Amino acid sequence: MAQDTRILGLDVPQDLVNMIPRKPLSFLRIADAVIALEREADRKGLPHSPLEFGSDMSLRKLTDSLYQLAMPRLVALVDRADAIDSGFADKAGALLAELHQSQHELPELLQLLPKQMRLDPSPGPGLRYLTQPDPASAGEPNELIFPPDAPPSVEASPKPDASTGPDIASPMEAPVSSEEPDQPLSTARDYASLKPEYGRMFRKVEIRPQYRESADWHLAMMRRSRSQYQRVEAATGVPWHFIAATHALEASFNFRAHLHNGDFPLSARTRQVPSGRPSVWLPPSDWNSSAKDALGLLGYVGQTDWSLERTLYRLEAYNGMGYRRRGVPTPYLWSFSNHYDRGKFVADGRFSATARSQQCGAAVMLKLLHDAGEITLQAAP
Repeated sequence: MAQDTRILGLDVPQDLVNMIPRKPLSFLRIADAVIALEREADRKGLPHSPLEFGSDMSLRKLTDSLYQLAMPRLVALVDRADAIDSGFADKAGALLAELHQSQHELPELLQLLPKQMRLDPSPGPGLRYLTQPDPASAGEPNELIFPPDAPPSVEASPKPDASTGPDIASPMEAPVSSEEPDQPLSTARDYASLKPEYGRMFRKVEIRPQYRESADWHLAMMRRSRSQYQRVEAATGVPWHFIAATHALEASFNFRAHLHNGDFPLSARTRQVPSGRPSVWLPPSDWNSSAKDALGLLGYVGQTDWSLERTLYRLEAYNGMGYRRRGVPTPYLWSFSNHYDRGKFVADGRFSATARSQQCGAAVMLKLLHDAGEITLQAAP
């Protein structure tokens, strides 16, 4: 008989293990590993972290929301050990990277350009695209306008200009009445058409009660890591809150993994799309260097318009506009809010009308920071 496997404290015959569906089995192992790491941290006497959350909830009984509960617990474990026990922090960071892949959705832009994104941050000669000025953003770099069936991209990356930084934010327009009428989700793809919708949805966004505690944890995490994000902002001109939201969605707040896609460890280049990043990489290297490479690769470095609407457009265009064709507000922006209930692209690009994202949306995170007075978002003219 094949060697037994230990799951949830029990020795289970390997033949039986092979009969368990892969995803539930993976979730059981991750839940068990998180609990074991928490016990080990307590035995080691590692100081507790203000980021600890949900430790009184059983991960084993909540497989439908494992990511939502386990991700903060693993981030807290890394935080507990970061300055004291690097080996333990790496163990927690590796498990966090594994958990991240259970929810991570490969952005549409990276699906479109896997080879070019790996080898060269500028579009290759074989790429068909048109450029046209955006009349709503005079002086801004052109948007890349792709053929009708191709997904949109973020802006082309200009050379960074050290003399310019992000615009100083000015207060948003006063919220309109709650009687502002809802409108059907637009199927447009260009910024000018979508700009009013972004402003309207942001003004009306509310956190669903069942996600309130998790949303508050995201706010606490972004506050605690603000100085780290601001160091990257100083080098790139990309606002720290944009980096924070991207870090949550693309790497589950893992500072021991690459910002590009959550790949672990930082001592090696990325393996998944975009692979081989950073192209110049002398391990062991730090998260800040990896983050700067990711932001430059995606064309964010050197941009000057970081208004609310432009920010939301960049985030959605990067992840993909495919949700609009199905009438579903993208969870990449709106998960945890009144705008989103369910519907998600799952493995192999398949869309499930019943699947629900467990990640907090970027627009929701920006709203949390705005309402807490951590940032002031500028409304586009």
